[in-house]
Amino acid sequence: MSQTPELRSLDQLLSLADNGDYLPDLLERIEANNIEMRQFSQDFSTAAKGKITITIDMKLDRFGQIEMAIEDRIVGPKPPKHRAVGWITGSGALTTHNPAQSRMEIRDAGDGRRELRTAE
Repeated sequence: MSQTPELRSLDQLLSLADNGDYLPDLLERIEANNIEMRQFSQDFSTAAKGKITITIDMKLDRFGQIEMAIEDRIVGPKPPKHRAVGWITGSGALTTHNPAQSRMEIRDAGDGRRELRTAE
């Protein structure tokens, strides 16, 4: 008695799609994303994050035939956000100087000496 082959792994299910063309294409796009993440990590000297989402919609008819519709989404790393620091003044404006700290300026005191004084 012959035994019916059973598909038990995810890659076997994915290999059914598009007459076998889907899985090699998916793996090629995943590898391209891996290269993008490596380059990102090197360019920005930080960890790179990516995400792969595979959705399989399944529909079974009354005769036992199953249809699968496969969608995927591969997301590469996002560029780092541009950051800045500032302080809010008493009037609500932004400034690059911390209003809670007094500012010091360096001035030439003559004879090559320098001294610090509070800005007035």
